[in-house]
Amino acid sequence: MPYAIRNSIILGVLLILVFIGGMLSNSQSVKRFEKIEKVFKENSHTLNQLKKTNPDLERTDEIIASLEEMKKKALENNKIILKKDNPSQTYQYLIDITETFTPGLNFDFKVAQGGKKGDIHFNSYTLNGSGNIELLHFFLYQLEYQAPLYVIESMRISETSVALKDTVDFSMKLSVFYDKKTGTSISEIPFRSFSYSNLTYNPFYSQIHAPLDRTEEEKYININSSVIIGLTPDKVFLRDMNGLIVTLVPGSRVAYGYLNYINWKQQCAVFNINRIGINQEVKMYLQGNEL
Repeated sequence: MPYAIRNSIILGVLLILVFIGGMLSNSQSVKRFEKIEKVFKENSHTLNQLKKTNPDLERTDEIIASLEEMKKKALENNKIILKKDNPSQTYQYLIDITETFTPGLNFDFKVAQGGKKGDIHFNSYTLNGSGNIELLHFFLYQLEYQAPLYVIESMRISETSVALKDTVDFSMKLSVFYDKKTGTSISEIPFRSFSYSNLTYNPFYSQIHAPLDRTEEEKYININSSVIIGLTPDKVFLRDMNGLIVTLVPGSRVAYGYLNYINWKQQCAVFNINRIGINQEVKMYLQGNEL
C-alpha cells in the first residue's frame, strides 16, 4: 500500500474518533445544561412564590438598616443587661459617673454577694458615704437613667449635722444583672445625656433645730446679752455685756437676725430672729426686755 494512502486512512480514522468523542461530550454537556436549567426554573419558581408570600424579601437592605436603627435606639433609651460584671468593672463605672457628673461625692465600695435570679446572674455591692444632697440626687438619677441595668435594692439617707445643712450621709445596696448570651458589653454602651432638674430644697435637712452658734454671727451684737439704753422714733441704742454701744436703725443686722421696726408708742424695738429654723419676733423695751 502506498505511503500516502496509508497516512490518509489513519488521519480519517482519527478524525472519526475525534468527531465521535465530541458528539459524546456534547451530549453529556447538553444533559448537564438541561439539568441545571431545570433546577434554575424550580428555584426561580420557589423564589417567586417566596416573594409573593414574603414581599419584604426584596427590601433586605432596608430591613438591615431598620434593625441597626432599632439597636441604636435601644442603646439610647432602654435599660440594657450587661454581658458580664465584676467588682472592678462596676467600681470603675461608678467612678466614671462621679468624675463626669458629680465630682465631690465620696463613698466606700464593698462587695456584698452574688447569685442568680431565675436564669440571670447578678452581683450586689454596698456604697456608704456622704456628700452634698444635690450631688447625691444627680448620682442616683444617673444610675436610674443610664442604660446599664443597675438596680438600687435599698437606700438610706440621713442628715449629717444641722451645721452642714446641705450634706447627708447615705448607704445603698446596688445589684448588677448580667447574662453572657444576651448581654451587651459595657464598652459598647455610651453615656446618655439628658435634661435634668435638681432638688428645689434639701428634704433631709431639719427645718427646726437646736440653736446654732455660727462664728460669722459673732461680729453682730447679740440682743440676748444686751439692753436698750436709748430710743428714738428711728434709732435704737444698745449696750452689750462688754459695755459696747451700738446704734441700730430698722433693717440693721444683729446676731441671727435684724431690727424689724421701732414701736415708739410702746417704747420698744422689735427684732426678727431666727436661730432654730423658725422666725421669732422679739421685743425689747426701753424699761425692760421681753425676750
